[in-house]
Amino acid sequence: MISIKKIHRRDVPEILSNENFWENSFLTITRHRLIAHYFNPVIEDNDIVLLLAYLDDELVGYMGLFIDVINLNNKKQKIGWLSTWWVHPKTKGKGVGREILNQMYHENNGKIGISQFTPSAKRVYDKSNYFVTLKENSGIKAVLRSNLQFVLPAISQNFSFLKKQLYSLDNVINVLVNIKLSIQSKYLNRKLNHLKIDYVNTIDDELLEVISKYNRKDLSKKDKPFFEWMKKYPWVQSAPLLEFTEKGNYQFSSYDNQFDFYYIKITLENKCIGFLVLQKRNFVCKVLFTYYDKDKHADLISDVIKMQALNQNTREIIVYDEAICKNFNKSKLFLYKTKKIKQSIISKKFNVQNFKEIRMNFGDGDCSFA
Repeated sequence: MISIKKIHRRDVPEILSNENFWENSFLTITRHRLIAHYFNPVIEDNDIVLLLAYLDDELVGYMGLFIDVINLNNKKQKIGWLSTWWVHPKTKGKGVGREILNQMYHENNGKIGISQFTPSAKRVYDKSNYFVTLKENSGIKAVLRSNLQFVLPAISQNFSFLKKQLYSLDNVINVLVNIKLSIQSKYLNRKLNHLKIDYVNTIDDELLEVISKYNRKDLSKKDKPFFEWMKKYPWVQSAPLLEFTEKGNYQFSSYDNQFDFYYIKITLENKCIGFLVLQKRNFVCKVLFTYYDKDKHADLISDVIKMQALNQNTREIIVYDEAICKNFNKSKLFLYKTKKIKQSIISKKFNVQNFKEIRMNFGDGDCSFA
């Protein structure tokens, strides 16, 4: 018999102090992610944070939810983005995963969405008949430095046993690549020397004005409380001693060697012209949110991202901003570029079929956090 336990925002303090909750053979959530949900600026006490699935009184699965606010038909509406979904493999064919999805759907009055997913999960979502396509964003992965040690094992497990050799090969290739990049970075530096760059933790009035000016078509109009919350409560923690963490007990992102957000305020001639939110996880940079005049400053904003990546030993940049992608595709800075597609779906309960005029940032949904 399948049973579902609901964890609401109001339950979080008790869960954090209940040691029995944390003694399972696998984690259903990490402490720092649970705390982040609790302090989410738009969540309410009755909102769901987590569903736990039991089969004959044994914990066998879970689904997490990130509460957000979106704008559809000129109306603000609350949405729950599915952020984690895992079922123990031994329950295959017993309907546990479908039961969790159904329960989450009904607990949120059908107002749910998913901002990225695997092909196997998509088949389940399609079968549920709950969803319509929200966006299919086209982007690119722009590779600055050789990363064979990551790319080849992802293509085929046959390369996994060669990881040490691929690591050495990357280092040899990147000696030459870094010489080339060093020359190109000097050129970029000259192009940017008239800009002022500020790295900020809080959102001032000038940034709020820029964000408000360029977010008018955004699905989710991010504000000061959101950005300051995201910076203060990351779901992934930087852990130089990664091997000693509980990372292996959780199926989703919890710790990594390096993880950080960069809030970049860009000023030209004493006027703020742009705001960028970048995520750096190990050797990968993700361009999460962009606010700037795409007709005037796309090349400058693109060059700021490139320069940051060069100085941080970044190996690849993932971006879905159309104007920045156009700049990157023309640039000779990169070893190569590959096309990326990010699919998002949303519940039919929102009664919207045409999302053509809506902009969805890479960081929308739960994509900022992993």
